[in-house]
Amino acid sequence: MEKEKIVLNLENEGECLTFYGEPDFSAPGVEFECVLAPGSKGPEPHIHTAQTETFHVVSGVMIARLKGQDEITLGPGETITVPEKIEHSFSNGSADEPLVTRIVVEPALDFQWFLSEAAKSAIRNGGNWKDMPLLEAGRLMWLSRDQQRVGGMPYVVQDILFGAISLLAMLTGRAKNIGPKPRRV
Repeated sequence: MEKEKIVLNLENEGECLTFYGEPDFSAPGVEFECVLAPGSKGPEPHIHTAQTETFHVVSGVMIARLKGQDEITLGPGETITVPEKIEHSFSNGSADEPLVTRIVVEPALDFQWFLSEAAKSAIRNGGNWKDMPLLEAGRLMWLSRDQQRVGGMPYVVQDILFGAISLLAMLTGRAKNIGPKPRRV
């Protein structure tokens, strides 16, 4: 039986995420496709504290940035794996061609839920990552602080900041816009 395709299209951002199946916290990994429009800067520097992330370039040019290393340029058929706890980001290295990557995050944990909830918030509020409301972003970061971190900011600062924003999100009712975090089975 073929898994359901879940497409999250941030049209104004020129980014599309395609997952195959519902989030499964206990799965060994989650695999999805990410398409970035020509010239897209991709995600801000971030850290996965308990997962590796492997990028397989299907088409286009990917620029990978890992903290403490020179930029790495990858083309079709090339792969890079980012170990857990390494700050990284990536972008489309072409001004003319979309970047298509197949990304595998291992273990799955709550990654698909986290990225899907962030994308849904951005889509609901305008279609760009920057349109995601601060209260929803802070709530999501607080709920996933054991696995997802912002690059360039000490964890203790993130805990204080996102904890306060999450509380404010709950007090104002904005927390209800973020779906429940999956539970370990």
